[in-house]
Amino acid sequence: MCAVQPLPLPFAQFVPHHERYDSPTICHLTPGNEITDDLLKSCASLFNTNYGIWGSTAGTLSQFTKPGEPVRLTSSRLRAQCVSSPEKTLLVTCFRTTPTLGNQLIGHAFASDPADHNSVGWVTQLVVDKSVRKRYIATQLLQTLKFHSLFASVKAVGLVSSHPAACNALAKYASANFYEIDLTFIRDHAEGILASSSISYLKAAQLKGSVFQADCDNGALSSVFTSFYVDHAGPLEALEQYKAKGQWGLGDLLDGHEFLVIFPVVPMSPIANTL
Repeated sequence: MCAVQPLPLPFAQFVPHHERYDSPTICHLTPGNEITDDLLKSCASLFNTNYGIWGSTAGTLSQFTKPGEPVRLTSSRLRAQCVSSPEKTLLVTCFRTTPTLGNQLIGHAFASDPADHNSVGWVTQLVVDKSVRKRYIATQLLQTLKFHSLFASVKAVGLVSSHPAACNALAKYASANFYEIDLTFIRDHAEGILASSSISYLKAAQLKGSVFQADCDNGALSSVFTSFYVDHAGPLEALEQYKAKGQWGLGDLLDGHEFLVIFPVVPMSPIANTL
């Protein structure tokens, strides 16, 4: 993969005008081999202050996972988890520009192609600042991935997340109807994709839900058990809103589990790819 300078993209290209926007926003696309330690430190800081808190049963994992405390990640661990294969990794960062604070990081997305045959685009981490959620930032982050050759030939995109908004943003990437998810596609490809993941907890994750288990009756459809006991209060509130609108197709969210979603996509034309 050729080296490419981070690409600034105009805010208005992906995110429609919204009356709650008060500052211009810009995205940068950075290939894995150009991700600096300083940039990773900024991403780790965003994660630590916005990802979530440990749930009530997290104390059973280790002495460092205390219920109610923020889930934290060091920049070195972030590099190990999300940039272990730099040549197959992309980082999209979203900045808000204000007169007083300058450029403020408000969102990031790490993504990679874990397969050897360049066919799967996998979102390894997606974080948005709590102060700017419900403003299409997650959608903008993922759409920006389409501007790099690494994602031009993928035939499927996927992620594991406890938050319905992240799953919905991926559906928009794939131009899919989220309430009509192809569960058969997920069932047929999930095991192989997770097995090729460079993230240890995903590689070892157990497939759960009625898509994978004939005797499952707990309301889960497509999930993985990761033993990641993060508090689900926020995600469950969002889940009820999606369900109330008839816009949900992945079933219930159980403690220690995350949703698993994989969408087929049509590879982009070489002409449409700009990098």
